[in-house]
Amino acid sequence: MKIKLCLIFLFFLFFIPISVFAKTTIKVGYLPILDHLTLVVSHERDNEKFKEVNVELKMFKRWDDMAGALNAGVIDAGFILSTVAMDMFNTGSDIKTVLLAHRNGSAITVKKDSDIHSATGLKDKKVAIPHRKATHVALLDKYLRKEGLSLKNVDATVVDPPYMEESMKLGRIDAFIVAEPFGAKAHLHGVGRVLVLTKDIIDNHVECIVVVRNQFLKQNISAVQEWVESLIRSGKFIEKDKRETKLNSVSAIAKKYMGHDEEVVREGLKNPTDRILFDNLNPEISDFQKIADIAVQAGIIEKVDLEGFIDSRFYK
Repeated sequence: MKIKLCLIFLFFLFFIPISVFAKTTIKVGYLPILDHLTLVVSHERDNEKFKEVNVELKMFKRWDDMAGALNAGVIDAGFILSTVAMDMFNTGSDIKTVLLAHRNGSAITVKKDSDIHSATGLKDKKVAIPHRKATHVALLDKYLRKEGLSLKNVDATVVDPPYMEESMKLGRIDAFIVAEPFGAKAHLHGVGRVLVLTKDIIDNHVECIVVVRNQFLKQNISAVQEWVESLIRSGKFIEKDKRETKLNSVSAIAKKYMGHDEEVVREGLKNPTDRILFDNLNPEISDFQKIADIAVQAGIIEKVDLEGFIDSRFYK
């Protein structure tokens, strides 16, 4: 009997492929913004339970650093601004969009005591943006055009998101547009107030998306599928946590992975509750087209082959 068991063990040891037992590791980049909550919620709740994939997280502070890491193959996937990813795709990056990270999610914030109360008030003002090709720039241009203005009528300057509140406090900028929780943080600290939420510029708009290097994607379809399904579940969990609790679970996870105060996280997610949405992450071409069109109009990207850019088969 012992000999038989030994033979069975040796058979499995030498003849069953290692890939049967090993998980596929996917290295994923993100920034410490609430737009990327599904990633960290998924990691916290599911990473030890995955059968085929192991997710390694890499936090960046700047969009260009993440884009460079994607292009160099340092990371396999990233939660990244849609228009930045579109520009990367246009200039030769072999990446595919597999999911939305969220919908809505940003605000134009002005000084608390500012006399700016509409788009016209931004004329000739210094407005901080997170990246020259950010979705925020296209949304800012869209907002200005409602009053007959455009980006040409403001002084748009790049400031890394963590430094926007301090720049406003020191009087270096008059306004900023950025992902949460930085607008919520400025509001809670008495530095700024919301001029307009981006959901009120274009409702349910695409902003950050999930992209994967195409070479990795083609070689690891089932692993990516398992991960994407977890991200979708995590989005639903966040929305449930909004409705049923005071975001106790989600705010604690955000603090652990992003370092934000839990009160700031709650403000950024629940005031109002559709400030950022996570329950419909379907990467539909029609939704991407809306953002691509205003980005082209703003002059920050060229036209994009969205059918080549989006791989929607993983959304189930």
